[in-house]
Amino acid sequence: MEINGVPVHPVVTVEDSGEVFYALQQKQYEAYCLTPLVTPADAPYPEWIGYGGAAGGGKSYLSRAIAVACAFGWPGSTSIIFRRTEREVIENHVNKLRMELPDRFADGSRNYSWNGEEMCATFFNQSRIYFGYLKSASDFMRYQGQEYDCMIFEESTHYEWRWVSWLMGNRNRATTNLSRPFGFFPSNPGGIGHSWYKRLFISKVYHTENDEQPEDFAFVQAKLSDNDILRKRDPRYERRLNRLPEPYRTWQRDGDFSQGAGAALPELDRTKHLIPAFKPMDHWFYFGAFDWGFKHPWSFGVYAVDEDGTVYKLETITGMLMHPPQIAQRIKQKSPIPIERLQKIVGGHDLWAKRRAYGETGKTLYDRFSELGLTFIQADIDRIQGLESMRNATAWRMAGVTEDGTAGPGEPRFLLFDTPGNRKCFQQLEDMTPDPENEEDVIKVNADERGEGGDDMYDETRYALHTWPMLGESGSTDRPTGWEATTLLKEAEEQRVRHTRDDIPTGAAAIPSELTFGEFGVFI
Repeated sequence: MEINGVPVHPVVTVEDSGEVFYALQQKQYEAYCLTPLVTPADAPYPEWIGYGGAAGGGKSYLSRAIAVACAFGWPGSTSIIFRRTEREVIENHVNKLRMELPDRFADGSRNYSWNGEEMCATFFNQSRIYFGYLKSASDFMRYQGQEYDCMIFEESTHYEWRWVSWLMGNRNRATTNLSRPFGFFPSNPGGIGHSWYKRLFISKVYHTENDEQPEDFAFVQAKLSDNDILRKRDPRYERRLNRLPEPYRTWQRDGDFSQGAGAALPELDRTKHLIPAFKPMDHWFYFGAFDWGFKHPWSFGVYAVDEDGTVYKLETITGMLMHPPQIAQRIKQKSPIPIERLQKIVGGHDLWAKRRAYGETGKTLYDRFSELGLTFIQADIDRIQGLESMRNATAWRMAGVTEDGTAGPGEPRFLLFDTPGNRKCFQQLEDMTPDPENEEDVIKVNADERGEGGDDMYDETRYALHTWPMLGESGSTDRPTGWEATTLLKEAEEQRVRHTRDDIPTGAAAIPSELTFGEFGVFI
């Protein structure tokens, strides 16, 4: 069969009349053949099927074809197609399905009826297709009591892992004797779910202890070049994709999930920023950064700054579901240098948080960690300025000066020792993506129940690079390094004043007003 001269495979047909409701191009059909609609009844099949990558791969059409095929093939079954918002699911699926699929067959009998209030198509054989949306936790709650034989999370990277994993683990189940439950995950790169989608379908890293088995996952890469119908209908579409700014050009045009590095931190490069560990010089400036968490992971970074102002992250130490004594013990055990050598430790403001309006006067996290030998100063937590500091620190493509005095390739001013902890941190930095509602910030991402994903190591690194003043150009030796004794004493006095303000808890360890250079690291 052909449509506009393009070979297609009919997948939803009516035998008696020869009506063809849905027909798929080759890449779409390749993904369709992975579903239990095609595989023999006694044969294994992947329960999680990813598809797409690039824009124009026919993801939305394939999603509707699969849902309708389930409705026809499994009488009495229930499927659902999700998009991020109600408007998106109506415009991208409801309206198009009602145009593509007549509500009556050629003989005049009823094919399906539409209930706009419930956003549900009920078919002649009692199968149903729902259309839902998952933008917020309140949206997620509405689906907790339902059961679905087929769940389709279109633009899957728009959803948090906790929602997808819970719905697939709890609500994806057989509602008829014929059905075999599965999920379909068509998506482009980018978005709040970029990390988990990349892990499952691109990197293929599975947690077998949580019963994630490799055979349960499959992915079909589809690009615009695989959609001949769209290319003939709109020959200039590819040119419009070429004009997109990065990282959207690489994501939308090429479907390259590895381009997390081209997202929030466009110059981050594994070959440039991850370096073999070495013994830092004793006279370098050492400091730490801390992002606290209990149900979410906490992250502690150990840093060194050389004479040129280049910042080295020596190690990233993390954990979750740990109380301050356990956290302090792990930090001290895992730190590559003694904690006492850190000349300051910056921390997020939640360490000092108190609900004073409610009369709460108990110890803060700052107080508790101080008693355990970890004393913090408040980090500059500005998200937008902090991201800009990270971009400046990781920049290298135009960070140098050529012979003719113009900008050219140089060296980054932030490097990470190649350690297991830093590799995890680097992966998280790679996966951070711009917030579509504010592209000068990144999307806030929560880790899953295992501590995978999230943005905790990113936040901790942001605290470090934005709080530490990046002085001088890379390679410069004729500017002050910024850690002479007078500078450190001035900073200590500033911190002493800060700790006596009303917004700092009473009882916090005071910083002496007179310090020598050798004493500095004892107090902050």
